[in-house]
Amino acid sequence: LHPVAPPPHAPPPAEEEESAVIEYSDPYAEEDPPWAPHTYLEKVVAIYDYAADKEDELSFNEGCIIYVIKKNDDGWYEGTKTGTSGLFPGNYVGSIMHNAD
Repeated sequence: LHPVAPPPHAPPPAEEEESAVIEYSDPYAEEDPPWAPHTYLEKVVAIYDYAADKEDELSFNEGCIIYVIKKNDDGWYEGTKTGTSGLFPGNYVGSIMHNAD
């Protein structure tokens, strides 16, 4: 018997274009989406993917827009995205700055 060569490695699916798109809304949009909280501290954008470890945490992908409701002293934030709320590490998001002309 001769060893069987593994099949040629297929290229990974082209997902780069999808991940470059802001998933939920335009971060610079003037109006907030209907699921956004009426009052929030700050609107941020995820700069990394985050997978929740616990039920009270919020999972998100890079580029996701999150509305920060509360900033805890331990560096964790409480926020909402697409109607789902939870805790997430504050160092996984960046502030969205509006440029004033």
